[in-house]
Order: sequence, then structure tokens, then C-alpha cells
Amino acid sequence: MSGGIRGSLGNGEGGDELFFAERARLRPRGLRRSLRRATTLAGLLGIDRDELRGGPPVLTVVGSKGKGTAAVHGSAVLAAAGLRVGTLTSPGLRSNRERIRIDGAAIEPAAYTRLIATVGDAMQRDGLPDDGYLSPTGLFTLAAVRHFLDTSCDACVLEAGMGGRSDEVSLFSPRVVAVTSVFAEHLGVLGDTVTDIARDKLGVVTADTVAVVSVEQEHPQARAVLDTFGDRVRIVPTTDSLIAGNGLAGRVAALALIDAMRIAPLEPECIASAGQTIRLPGRQSVHPTPERTWVADAAVTATGAAAAIQFAVRQIGGVDTVLVCLPDGKDVTGVLNALRGHHVIPLRSDAPHLSFDTWPTALPSLAELDSSVFGQRVLALGTVSFIGEVLDLLDVDTETAFDAQSARTFQHSRAGTSRS
Repeated sequence: MSGGIRGSLGNGEGGDELFFAERARLRPRGLRRSLRRATTLAGLLGIDRDELRGGPPVLTVVGSKGKGTAAVHGSAVLAAAGLRVGTLTSPGLRSNRERIRIDGAAIEPAAYTRLIATVGDAMQRDGLPDDGYLSPTGLFTLAAVRHFLDTSCDACVLEAGMGGRSDEVSLFSPRVVAVTSVFAEHLGVLGDTVTDIARDKLGVVTADTVAVVSVEQEHPQARAVLDTFGDRVRIVPTTDSLIAGNGLAGRVAALALIDAMRIAPLEPECIASAGQTIRLPGRQSVHPTPERTWVADAAVTATGAAAAIQFAVRQIGGVDTVLVCLPDGKDVTGVLNALRGHHVIPLRSDAPHLSFDTWPTALPSLAELDSSVFGQRVLALGTVSFIGEVLDLLDVDTETAFDAQSARTFQHSRAGTSRS
């Protein structure tokens, strides 16, 4: 294939192989991620968790799928309200720098290199307990919070990794929690039932949390856990798409945080204007090239795959080939059933944290395929790491998630109109 495929995102951009080294070295020995070790490192980084409770408020996003969409939509609304917003998402698409954003823009390379050095210096100091490893998502979380404090952010939006209570985002008490769909993913890791998984994800809620904003949970066990938070729970209306629902949850959560901060509420026109600046490549995004038109969607469930097919039919008239990348632990059978009748090519990603042992034969990578078999309309589905490889191949800009300045300008113009 023409075009360069990036290597794994743990390949040392700016020296960030540091963030992946402990897991690679210690997990094969049977050790697990250590929140105690991460808590100690937070202190060594000068992050005072008690002091943070009076600092920039936190909006935490949890769920099984769609967290990045909710985080970006929430961040855009907060920026439209005039706040300087730090956003942590995971993983990156084309760069690990995309995990850490200020006002929608990925951290600059030089600042990223300095931040890695700061974390590395702290990891070399005495006092870290040896009861497990520092996970990559945990290190990115701590690095992001340190950066948000250093750059005087007014609010922080933190996307959880796999879990919630078991994730490093639980070190930072959220004022508001946004919840996307919770389902039976990571069984045996977060717990043996959907109830266990939901309890872990919603374990980030604390006494400081004023609102828990959730999409309508289809799984009854997830709904039951959500109901335990009583009148703090706000369910957003069902929408006609998964992506729209997750975005709505993020926006409503941001409005709840704005209310908690006693900031003047945004007018609906301002919220809509902020949404129009959002760019979410890899979330039902269309990318024309001279050879063919691509649709990229990080869908890993049967429902998500079916929705992506419908989107492709509406937007580009159909699909000639579906490239699908589903690592171990995903609903391979369900997704393939949803794609029945289409020309499907299963692929692997070379991301180091993914395995494909459940497939009966060895899978090729995107770079190894002959693109002449694709046809004119290609749908790429699968894990975010794979979608990042697709976007890298197509050279799609992933640096800016939303235009904070445009949203603020619109808000200021509306305020001026109101005063006049």
C-alpha cells in the first residue's frame, strides 16, 4: 500500500517509551498496576490531591465505549463558557500527544518532551512502593494533571482508561461524572459480571460529585448500579445514534459543571456553535482520497458496526469492503454477524497492548494489504489503535479536537448583543 503506517504509539515519541516500560517489564511477571504506586508518584510530581479539591474542578468520563466523544464535547462546551480546559483522552490516534490537550489542541512537542522528563525524574526518586507497575494510562493521567496545573487550566476533563475505581482517574475527585454505555467488556478483568464492571466504572463518584450524567443504559445491571446514586443522576434523552448520545452526555455534564462553578449559563446557540467546531476523526468520519472514499469508525460492538454500515450507506452510498480489527476481548462473533453479506477483511494492529490469539489464523496488518481489492468505498472498523493507523495512512489531521477561540468569540458576541 502507498502511504506510511506509523508504528505503535508506544514507540518513543519525545521519549514517551518511559510511559510503557514498567508494564512491558513487570506484567509478564504476574504483577498488576498499582494505584498505591501511582498515588505516591502524584505526590512526587507535586500534585496535592487535597489541594486540588479547591482547584480546577474535574469532569470525569467513564464507560465501555464512546468516552472520547463525550470528553471532547464536554471540553468544547466548557471552553465556550470562557474556561481554559485541559482534556485527557486515551489512546491517541496518530500521536500520544493527542492524549493531552489544552483548549482542544494537542500538547506541543517541546512541552511534551519536558513533561516526560518531569515524570521520569519523579520516577527516579526514592519512596515509590514496589507492589506493582505504573500503567501507561496512569502515567499519562498524572502527566496530564501536572500539565493542566502548570498551564493554569480552569477545569479538567479526564477520560478513564479501562475502569473507574481501579483507574488512576479515581485519584482525582470529580465534581461531575459523565457515563457512556456500560456493557460486558473486560469481563474477568474489571469483574465477572456487568454489575461488577459498572460498580468499578462508577466507583469514581465521590461525596464531592454533584451530578452523574448518563446515556440511557441498555443493560439492566448497569442501570441498577446507576440508580444507587439517586437524585444526582441525570439521564440524557435517547438520540438516533451512539455518537450523538455520547456527545450529548458530555455536553450536559459540562453544563452541570458550569452550574456547579456558578458561571453564567450558556445559551443554546452558543452550545450549538461550540459543537460545530468539533472534529472527531475516527468517529463515523468520511475521508475522500483520489483512489477511493473511506469511512473510519472506532466501533467494536455489533450495534456499533451496524450503525457504521448505516452511516456509510447514507453518506457514501454503500460499502465495497469492510476492514475490521478486533483484538482479543472484543465481540468478534457479534460484529461479524452484523457485517454479514459484506466483503470483510479481518486485520491485526501492531499496537503492543493488543493480541489476536482468538482468531483461527494469523491476520495481516493494514500495511501488508493490496489496496486494489478494496473497491471504491471502504469502511474501516475496530479498535482505536487500528483506526489511528488508518488515519495515519490517509494523513488525516488529528491535532485539533475543537476550535476554542471560535466558540468563545461566538459566546462573547451573544453576550454583547444581549447587553445592547
